[in-house]
Amino acid sequence: MVDDPEAPALELRGLTKSFGPRRVLDGVDLTVAHGSVTAILGPSGGGKTTVLRIIAGFEVPDSGTVAIDGVTVAAPTVNLPPERRRVGVVPQEGALFPHLDIAGNVGFGLPRNDDRADRIAEVLDLVGLPGIQRMRPHQLSGGQQHRVALARALAPRPSIVVLDEPFSSLDAGLRAQVREEVLAALQQARTTAIIVTHDQQEAISVADQVAVLLHGRIAQSADPVTLYEEPGSLDLATFVGEAVVLPGEFDGKHVRSGLGVLDVHLGGSRPAVGPVYVVVRPEQIEIGDCEQEVGGMVTSRIFYGHDGIVRIRLADGSIVTARVQAARLPAPGSAVAVSVRGPVSVFEAVPEVTV
Repeated sequence: MVDDPEAPALELRGLTKSFGPRRVLDGVDLTVAHGSVTAILGPSGGGKTTVLRIIAGFEVPDSGTVAIDGVTVAAPTVNLPPERRRVGVVPQEGALFPHLDIAGNVGFGLPRNDDRADRIAEVLDLVGLPGIQRMRPHQLSGGQQHRVALARALAPRPSIVVLDEPFSSLDAGLRAQVREEVLAALQQARTTAIIVTHDQQEAISVADQVAVLLHGRIAQSADPVTLYEEPGSLDLATFVGEAVVLPGEFDGKHVRSGLGVLDVHLGGSRPAVGPVYVVVRPEQIEIGDCEQEVGGMVTSRIFYGHDGIVRIRLADGSIVTARVQAARLPAPGSAVAVSVRGPVSVFEAVPEVTV
């Protein structure tokens, strides 16, 4: 395989895939830059793993193309086998071979030559596990097994590493730690990585680019901040993170809703003047004294330790959710003033069709 230094690390164009009558992928387009971490985010059963398997060569697309470093590896007349694609795969739960020691696992895809032992030691050191070659998988913690699985994927020096829900089997405390360790190893190796996940928090916290797969297509691909603060559709706004959705009236610059007159994100496309849906993040909603005061009544609260959630009924009957510091959690039944910090997103309200 001859790499094109000007080409992206990965380029997917028009991928489709059906299993029986069900179309799982319906024209997937995605470009991944060299050395970046991209998260493919979507609901369970939405086709994320199918995209990963097509990239790795384990599935053949019905149509569309896959190019790695400018070389087409899948197309209507091309299907390069997995071993020739230079794609390292980290499956769910690591999937280490229990009958092999760590050296055998990490070196499984390496040729048996004089450099093999050196490369095994090099990648184990890269993932922070030097000197464990003679140990067995059952002697390692869950987090260590994940890092060994990453070392095995990195050992053949792949162009791309794909990770399929790599942290889903770990408990919450260990998941954050292992995620940081794996990300650090990928950055040190300067390897292009694609992480498949259904966890929104995980995707936006680790990736340079998040590609949201909804209804068989990439609904939006952007950096995490842009995706969260300026989603391209109402579906995206409600899928990525928590969202308060209210009806409103847009005048071209501002929107009026039960939360008062609010500033609007005006980047990209904007809806026509008139009825819209207003999307506000819970952390944007502030309670207490403010310049644009809107009255409300606290209906319930949930304490999380470092912060909490407060549900508030506004004067027009709308219910909104605010995320506030734990020390400022008002009691149910309290009257509060409500304001919104920063601009909000608005989306055209599609009229209901009656039949």
